[in-house]
Amino acid sequence: MRKSFVHALGAVAFFTSAAFAANQLVPAKILLVKAPPSDATKRKITFKVKENASAATVVGDPIASGGATFHVVLSPGGDQCFTLPASGWSPVSDIGFKYKDPSLANGAVKVAMIKKTPSGVFLVKVILKGSGSESIDVVPGNPTLTYGTNFAVGGGDSYCSGTASATPNPNDEKTFKVVNDTAPASCTASACASPSGAFLDR
Repeated sequence: MRKSFVHALGAVAFFTSAAFAANQLVPAKILLVKAPPSDATKRKITFKVKENASAATVVGDPIASGGATFHVVLSPGGDQCFTLPASGWSPVSDIGFKYKDPSLANGAVKVAMIKKTPSGVFLVKVILKGSGSESIDVVPGNPTLTYGTNFAVGGGDSYCSGTASATPNPNDEKTFKVVNDTAPASCTASACASPSGAFLDR
């Protein structure tokens, strides 16, 4: 059974039915894709959500339910799934989870986090580097016209960001950067297969 962390009025409620799994639409605070043309090992992706007084909730348990996945789609620019196995996750008190892989042994994701503070701030962070065991194949489209991301928690929900009101800048062959976007109208990037092979799609 999975645990679902939901904070309301300072309390924590637990739900254990997969029927609650859903796509939650969240605004990208930043999506940065950098791809120096001369060295693929220096490619990196930074993604962050920070929403005050958020209606989003942390649903799922990446430790007990096969980790998490992160899907990035740039059109044009590429489409790639990244896995964050359960072994790299640990709890953040009772408000969420954090992931660490400083040596990049499990893939391109170095650190990640999902949590919701008692004051209602919802945060997601994923930092990826192409200098480890997995390459980053997504590159800026020069220009990229649309983007989508999907951070899916094992046994729980998907958290989707994507093209909305913000204008990317820069948006060239080396750098795609979006800052302070609003939540998208729909989830355009699907969830990926988990490290255990089960699809986290909703």
